[in-house]
Amino acid sequence: MIFFSYYKLTSNTLLTIGLLFAYLFYPSLSHSNEQDKPSEEIAVVGNRIASSTQDLGGSISVIDSQQLDNLSSTHIQEALRSVAGVNYQRGNGQESLPSIRSAVLTGAGACGNTLILEEGITVRAAGFCNVNELFDTHFEQAGQIEVLRGAQSAFYGSNGLTGSINVILPNSGKNELSLELGSDSYQRVKGALSYGSGKHSGRAYLTLTDNGGFRDNSGYQQQKLSLRHVYSGENLRIAAGLTVTDLDQQTAGFIVGLDSYRDPVLVRENLDPEAFRDTQSRRAWAKFDWALNENQQFQFVPYLRSSEMTFALHFLPGDPIEENKQHGVGWQSSLTTSFANGIKWSIGLDGEVGEGQLFQFQDLPTQGSDFLQETIPTGVQYDYQVQTSQLAVFSHLNWQFNDSLRLIAGVRAEWLEFDYDNLSLNGRTRDDGTECGFGGCRYSRPGDSKDSFSHISPKVELHYQLDENLVLRASIADSFRAPQATELYRLQEDQVVANLDTVKAASVELGAKWQSPNTILDIAFYHIDQDNLIIRDSDLFNIDGQSSKSVGLELTYKHAINERWSVQSVWTFAKHEYTSNPNADTQIDGNTIDTAPSAYGNVSLSWNANSKLSTELEVNHVSDYFLDIENKYEYPGHTLLHARASYALSDGVNVSLRVNNLTNKRYAERADFTTFTQERYFPGLPRSVFGTIKWQF
Repeated sequence: MIFFSYYKLTSNTLLTIGLLFAYLFYPSLSHSNEQDKPSEEIAVVGNRIASSTQDLGGSISVIDSQQLDNLSSTHIQEALRSVAGVNYQRGNGQESLPSIRSAVLTGAGACGNTLILEEGITVRAAGFCNVNELFDTHFEQAGQIEVLRGAQSAFYGSNGLTGSINVILPNSGKNELSLELGSDSYQRVKGALSYGSGKHSGRAYLTLTDNGGFRDNSGYQQQKLSLRHVYSGENLRIAAGLTVTDLDQQTAGFIVGLDSYRDPVLVRENLDPEAFRDTQSRRAWAKFDWALNENQQFQFVPYLRSSEMTFALHFLPGDPIEENKQHGVGWQSSLTTSFANGIKWSIGLDGEVGEGQLFQFQDLPTQGSDFLQETIPTGVQYDYQVQTSQLAVFSHLNWQFNDSLRLIAGVRAEWLEFDYDNLSLNGRTRDDGTECGFGGCRYSRPGDSKDSFSHISPKVELHYQLDENLVLRASIADSFRAPQATELYRLQEDQVVANLDTVKAASVELGAKWQSPNTILDIAFYHIDQDNLIIRDSDLFNIDGQSSKSVGLELTYKHAINERWSVQSVWTFAKHEYTSNPNADTQIDGNTIDTAPSAYGNVSLSWNANSKLSTELEVNHVSDYFLDIENKYEYPGHTLLHARASYALSDGVNVSLRVNNLTNKRYAERADFTTFTQERYFPGLPRSVFGTIKWQF
């Protein structure tokens, strides 16, 4: 089995690629020496105009090209665990659950807490995010991944409640080809090719992956293609890009039973062999940067995106199938003016229109109790489409008062509307209109409606340069996320109207960063209050109108001991707790939020033996955490050891070896509890070995 035997693209994908090639590739493909120059490191998460990371506010971490090359992540969680405050949990295959300054989140709206971007543009529309959408980014070929911990609504609007992740691919670089083989029939080919010179240049990326999976009837095949093209004129710069992805995954579900992840036989089994995920995504954009004069710059970024996904809801009774689609077109715009007194001021207008569709049906009768069999019938369970409109106006201010003091402030007003059309029967009946027993069917379909949400999000941050090594910072911010379409229109039981409000978060942060030629120490303390929270109970039902409090301390330490040895460590200590009760029967006020470990982090020790050989040892730790909102069930946590080594055979050829879970520890990537299954787990991967050979030319 080789990659190209299964490589496939839809006709729409081929058309998109053809059109972009026609526009981008008309310059000569001749090689230029300029492509060998490393691209300047910039960060765009915290500011609508790209700038150096030192100019950005907030707790921002950049996973640079060297780190990404050393990690050669097979799953993006392997890279994100190197950032304090980030605790993404790995699902099966390429699936993941988000966590930035929060518990690990589940449910239809969980993705709204974290804003996922590629090149500073959101991967999914505001009302149609997906907890797994990071697999739609081309992180395997990223030149850097930017993680901003903290409120992001003042810059990008809905979502980004507690943080943002931005994946960036370089526009230039050396031509590269790599082949990677690993445990469980893992194969990956990556290629990158630069072209052009002078005013026109660009780069194309291709990644093909085949993973056999370590569990029965699991594994995935994934293909990603990205193009980047840059035109540099005297007063105008245009950067255009395209990313196309395709994932065909055979999903292994939870294993059940207390501590079942310790069973060497059971961890290999797949209790849901029929589970799968098939998804495609396409995104295209262009950034126009005009230098109007020496003090003013205008940026206009039109973009379009679409995606389709079909997958088995193997975690729900009855194992229904969901099909969803979304497509949209939008723009970002900003006008930035620099003044002589140290003020940089930006104003802008953003907008987007789109459509999403969802169809959920069940072929086979539900297994289990009489109640489940009667209330979850076969047939159509949901069938609807939603038209969306989004419009926002914002203003940002960056004011350098003097050599020591700087103010960063922003405010954004946003309006979002959903026009919902139910294509099935209204109410909680079967799809033929007949009633279910036990009071009615589980799934409820609301009638057609229009729902709109608006919010104003401010943010203020102060930086004080105490001396040449130490910078202090303090910020207050408001962030929000509008309800997702699935929260509004995928109702259950006796719900007729969701009646949801925006989820809001008020945050305060204090931080300090000390930096010398050999050492970086960054400390951040935060407090976040969330209101109108939508949580999921052990019966897998959404409960709205809740509130929570989060308090955390984040530490990042990097130190070059000498020319050969260096150490890096990131740690997070946090308390996430409920501050409300869903009802009189469920008293959870003061309880720790489920899947919220109080401590997690890692330590990496690197040794560069010489100019050719480098090695790294990493220890990763996650403390114990509760599995349910009542805090009755618990996972004990785990500590893992990983090792990596790289050797340069020549100037253009490099080989590397990685061993994940070096001690072959049995652990759970995710632990959970439901009343249907009791304790359930995604078992962690056993010892896995990966070898890579890379050519640069």
